[in-house]
Amino acid sequence: MHPTYKSVKFESKFLDKDAIKVVKTIHKAGHEAYFVGGCVRDLLVGLQPKDFDIVTNAKPEQVNKIFKRSRLIGKRFLIVHVMFSSRKFIEVATFRSGKVQTSKSGVIIRDNSYGNIEDDVFRRDFKINALYYDVTKNRVIDYVNGLEDLHDKVINIIGDPYERFKQDPVRMIRATRFEIKLGARLSGEILDSIKAQSSLLGNVSPARLYEECIKLFHNERSLETFDALDNYGLLPQLFKQTNKTKFIDKALLNTSFRIKNNKPVTPVFIFAVFLWQAQNERYKLLKLDKKTSYMAMVQASEDVILEQIKQVSLPKWLTSRIKDIWLMQSMLERKHPNKVDKLLSHPRFRMAYDFLLLRSQSINPELTDTVDYWTNKQSS
Repeated sequence: MHPTYKSVKFESKFLDKDAIKVVKTIHKAGHEAYFVGGCVRDLLVGLQPKDFDIVTNAKPEQVNKIFKRSRLIGKRFLIVHVMFSSRKFIEVATFRSGKVQTSKSGVIIRDNSYGNIEDDVFRRDFKINALYYDVTKNRVIDYVNGLEDLHDKVINIIGDPYERFKQDPVRMIRATRFEIKLGARLSGEILDSIKAQSSLLGNVSPARLYEECIKLFHNERSLETFDALDNYGLLPQLFKQTNKTKFIDKALLNTSFRIKNNKPVTPVFIFAVFLWQAQNERYKLLKLDKKTSYMAMVQASEDVILEQIKQVSLPKWLTSRIKDIWLMQSMLERKHPNKVDKLLSHPRFRMAYDFLLLRSQSINPELTDTVDYWTNKQSS
């Protein structure tokens, strides 16, 4: 197997000086080390990588000895975090072999054997993510025609898609995210496999899917991602209570706008919007049992969230804020004079107000005057 080499020197503004330092330090210790995966892909298409992952032929214990400020992480497969501050670390992994042990359903349960760079290439998911950058020689190493795929804007999987998606169903989500992020297209065999095997996401732990959902919707093209997930039959596997609405469209466009303008975003808002319709429908059913409005609202919130966390786990801090936003909607709508100051001082007021605003701009235009009322109250 002969790799293709492409000489390239990336602009320094796109590179992480600490990550370069890690690679060069490992080299000086007599080992191979490369940037790998998403950071190489993003650099090649002119995007700023969010993370710089490094892979090496050095064993984790060896890497740990090279760097005084480092720690070993993981149980199934050890990796090393090289620390630069309390919040910043560079992840270093050892080449893995392509040997995997799977369960009866085909899901990978063990892949913790070391290998060389050729082995490491073929255990990766997509060809565009199997590119290695040699910092010392300023060249990209390509074993699987990933450079060609990047140029042609097509996403191909390494190996049989049906088998690879069985091994790790999250790859279906990743394929969709990369398609939208890169403005690429999925290969026909990937599309066919996703549509046939979308239900495999039910085999993935809800906790893992939470992190993946953040990546899906906290970006500049979140609405396109939502629509693609919906078209491929993946959305019901993540949010079975969610159906596309103008409210969701508006909220996702707003999230993308905020990210483009370097404004803060929170997953609380996205999840609150996604589940709002289900919460309303559950509330109406509970009201038929002659519960008070408040008790019906509280119970509806609990029921919808409990149903959601069977698919995607939501931290308690997040669900409590979602409930606050929902419960405050009726309070804001009533505009009770004696509760104005209390609502304005509520720590979740701004999110609840923004939620109300987006409702008025999409599914509830009758709330425009109410939004104006609260806008004026904030400035008075």
